[in-house]
Amino acid sequence: MRASRGTGIVFLGAFILLSHHPRAGAQSQQSSPTQPASSIDVKIADGVRSIPPEDANSLLRVAVPRTLKNRRESMAYTYQINYRNRNFTVQGKLLTDYSAKYEVIFVEGLPYRRQIEENQRSLSPQQAAEEDRRYEQAFQQRSRMSLDQKRDYLKRPWNVDFPLPQLADLFSNRVVGEDVVDGRPAIVVESLPRADAQPADEEQRRALHKQVKLWIDLEDLIVSRIEATLVADDAAMKKGTTASIEFLRKDGVYLPAESDVQFEAMNGAEIVKGETQEQNQDFHRFHVDVRLLAPAQTAGDGGLAQ
Repeated sequence: MRASRGTGIVFLGAFILLSHHPRAGAQSQQSSPTQPASSIDVKIADGVRSIPPEDANSLLRVAVPRTLKNRRESMAYTYQINYRNRNFTVQGKLLTDYSAKYEVIFVEGLPYRRQIEENQRSLSPQQAAEEDRRYEQAFQQRSRMSLDQKRDYLKRPWNVDFPLPQLADLFSNRVVGEDVVDGRPAIVVESLPRADAQPADEEQRRALHKQVKLWIDLEDLIVSRIEATLVADDAAMKKGTTASIEFLRKDGVYLPAESDVQFEAMNGAEIVKGETQEQNQDFHRFHVDVRLLAPAQTAGDGGLAQ
């Protein structure tokens, strides 16, 4: 949670980095629970493995590494973000309505979000100067970072926001149906925190504050949509806060197309309701140092720098 440009806007900054907002042309019709008749043949390093579609844990053990690898590949794209955040009182009165446009570019091999508009207007000279100062500061900091520091920088947000690596071990997982995402069939898996889970650290403890639903593309076995709901208060965020992401498949890579966060948060002594939405567009592949994104070096990576 943070405030934006001193306007008193409260929004969810630590819960979600990639996002979803129902996208034009995307199809999503939830069906009844599925009972597929045959197994899925999955190509792995040592051959082909057959997985029963109803075996949620086996699906996750294949889909999660593929999704994290895809996440690294998606960071080789530049794009634009149309952002909107609204805050309300608990009675529903609008407090703030803030919008901005950003471009995601690369600074010293790391993705960087640069603001180019605020409330549908170009930045004022003062705001533009401040954005230039922030960009120059980021450039100077990153130019002094080692390769290992850059890899560590890319690791930060993902596991906290959506606890994919913890699902197989700390959650109770089950296949709950079939669906269609952007015209492609998907298996829907629901993951609930296990009551007997023993978190080993703070990251795992906070992971258990969420329940997760995944749409796993039936052909690629990569997550094409994800939703998470807080089942316990987490920092300033209140139980019931939800976040979702829908991905666009481009050149075989799943890119974060749209997002939606609906939240309640403590703002001082008061509870504020809010919604944060992002629509991403104009994706273009950019050359990225392959050493930085090498899977062997970044097996658990997946965050997008903010």
